Amino acid sequence: MTTSWLRLLLIYAIGVIAAGQLGVVPPLVPALQAELGLSLATAGSVVSLVTLVGGLLGVPAGAFAERIGHARAFRLGLLVMALAAGLCAVAQGAPLLLAARTLAGVGYLLVVVAGPSLMAMLAEPHRQPVALSLWGTFVPVGIALAGLATAGFAHAGWRTIFAVDAILLAAALLAALRLRSPPSHATDWRMPPGSLRAALPLALSFFCFALLFLALAGMLPAYLVERRDMTAAAAGQTVALATALGIAGSFAAAWLMHRGATTGRLIAFGLAASTVAAVLAFRPEFGLSLSITGFALSFAIGGLVPSAAFAAVPRLAPGPRSIGPINGLLAQAGSLGSLAGPPVLALWVEFTGWVYAPLLLLVVAAVGVVAVNALQKRQSKVRSA
Repeated sequence: MTTSWLRLLLIYAIGVIAAGQLGVVPPLVPALQAELGLSLATAGSVVSLVTLVGGLLGVPAGAFAERIGHARAFRLGLLVMALAAGLCAVAQGAPLLLAARTLAGVGYLLVVVAGPSLMAMLAEPHRQPVALSLWGTFVPVGIALAGLATAGFAHAGWRTIFAVDAILLAAALLAALRLRSPPSHATDWRMPPGSLRAALPLALSFFCFALLFLALAGMLPAYLVERRDMTAAAAGQTVALATALGIAGSFAAAWLMHRGATTGRLIAFGLAASTVAAVLAFRPEFGLSLSITGFALSFAIGGLVPSAAFAAVPRLAPGPRSIGPINGLLAQAGSLGSLAGPPVLALWVEFTGWVYAPLLLLVVAAVGVVAVNALQKRQSKVRSA
């Protein structure tokens, strides 16, 4: 089997379009509130429901994709998201809008689980780390592009934007019809026993990364306004630019793995170094420019983690049938961390103050590093046995 980079890039591009479902709504929140009379809490639910579905159903989605075939699950996810976007475009109130976003979460989850599995199947074994580290960038790229496009065309109206989104997803579905899973001779779709248990340390480290990344991204604007005297608009733009540097870190992971770096070391380094950079950036004696530089560096280094985590799955899986469920476990862990991050840091700061925010970050990072180091030691023992 030879690696078809065109097919891998097609899967990646479709993943970016799918991740756009996470970034399309935030710029539309004011318009949705004004036209549909949504409360702030309901508008927040419209934003977060896609992630919530992943936090609840990641592992079952992985098993389902393994059962029906990853290419079929990939296309089904796109179909469901296209229907959901169409329903959003015609929604007349909160109930249909919330139901449609829940449906979008189901479709997005199927794409997230099936996409990396397809890439692993379509790439030669020695190309899998590079291919999957590329996949690890699809979420920040998709969110950034969708956010920019939505903000730029907000004057067209939110219904038009959702309608265009539905058309784009339908086009992606047509392109995905060309994808086929490699033939499998296995008649039993069930994964080998113990597959998920072996992957729990990797999932825990990914949960810690998602919690840290989203906690910082979600709460930094408030910190910059309260403690660094920035305006709300300037703080939001600064954080958006800083988080985008995570894309560079993810692409750097592909290059480092091609040069021989192991996934476990990249995850541990990404967690530890990014957190240290953030902790130093919180130091009050540092000026604003130095502080912002530290936060930007933190996001850039943290970008190593998702690429390395996805690249670790094929090597961790005991067999091809375990790849889908383990990807589902990663998706579930990442979604739960994303949901927990901002409120956990907000509660911590509310009770202790910003001065102790670095302590929480260090504890979470330490848990993630310990988990991935334990995984590395276990794998070393297995290889030496």
